[in-house]
Amino acid sequence: MSIEQTLLDLEEELWRANREGDGAFYDKVLRDDALGVSKFGVYDKSGAVKLISINDNPFTRSKMSDAKVLLINDTAALVTYKTDYTALIDGTKHDFTALATTVYSLEDGEWRAVLHQQS
Repeated sequence: MSIEQTLLDLEEELWRANREGDGAFYDKVLRDDALGVSKFGVYDKSGAVKLISINDNPFTRSKMSDAKVLLINDTAALVTYKTDYTALIDGTKHDFTALATTVYSLEDGEWRAVLHQQS
C-alpha cells in the first residue's frame, strides 16, 4: 500500500474513532506533543483523548472528499481534505462542513499525528 493510501486510511480511522468514542485509538495515533486547532481553541493530546472518550456530542456520520496528500520528506507528510459530518447535539442532528489538515510524522515505523486543524 502506498504512503498516501496509508495516511488516507488512517485519517478515515480517526473519524471512525471519533464517531465511536474510541479515545484509545487517538491515544495510539497522536504523538505525545500533538496539538489540535479548531474554532473551539487549541488542545493537546490528553485533551483530545478525553474529548473523544467522553463523546458528549457523538458524530453519527462523516465523509471525506477532495483529499490530497503532500509528502514533505520520507518521514513527514500532510493530509488535507473537506469533511461533511453530522453531530448529535442535545439529541438533535446538526450537519457541518470543515476543511481539515493533519500533519504526520513517521516514527518507529508508525505514522503519528502531530497537528490537526479544522476550519
